Amino acid sequence: EDLQRQSGLQVTLENDANAAAIGERLYGVARKLSDFVYIFIGTGLGAGMFLNGHLYRGNHRNAGEIGHMTVTPNGSQCGCGNRGCLECYVSLRAAYEFLGLPDVDHASPLQLEEMISKDDARMAQWIADAAMPLRQAIHNLELLFDPEAIILGGFMPLPVIEKIIAALDPLPLSISAYTERSVPRVLAGAAGRDTAVLGAAALPIFGEFNPQFDALLKPHDRVAIPAV
Repeated sequence: EDLQRQSGLQVTLENDANAAAIGERLYGVARKLSDFVYIFIGTGLGAGMFLNGHLYRGNHRNAGEIGHMTVTPNGSQCGCGNRGCLECYVSLRAAYEFLGLPDVDHASPLQLEEMISKDDARMAQWIADAAMPLRQAIHNLELLFDPEAIILGGFMPLPVIEKIIAALDPLPLSISAYTERSVPRVLAGAAGRDTAVLGAAALPIFGEFNPQFDALLKPHDRVAIPAV
């Protein structure tokens, strides 16, 4: 509100996971998908969800907070106050802390990419450990939303994401494990690290491309028909 008042321009607010899901829908592997979950791996972990071709935000615009899904009861302490949250094991910060990088608040994802290129054993171990709770979370998301695919992206470097996807195999059996699939159950995002920026840039016009058809179904005043 302050920015809108001071600039005199309309201001739109959106979280990074939703913006990234829009970016992937417009420019990435989700261009032909109507139902997908985009898992945004950043400092924490979140998800943007397209259901029946529409971005789903939830009642208070907080849908997709999967980083605080409990995957390990009585597990690691999370900043939200709970224990065993998914982002304690799958996020940039989780990787930095596992690897013992100095100054995790200012570490760079490029450090992880460099470690992957050098076949660092510590990085391989983190990926193996992260794959277990992520596999469980993907299973839950498939059962809840029956998506065409789940997409991994965000600020995590693509070579790391590809290694994570490889480590997920075999995925648990779920309603998504049908043989006539046209796309894999899990995909690497193709729009790159700028996916959220691309999605944010499209927000002013996104509504024109993603109309809310529910508005057409609102009840109208009844028209009285005279008796014959």
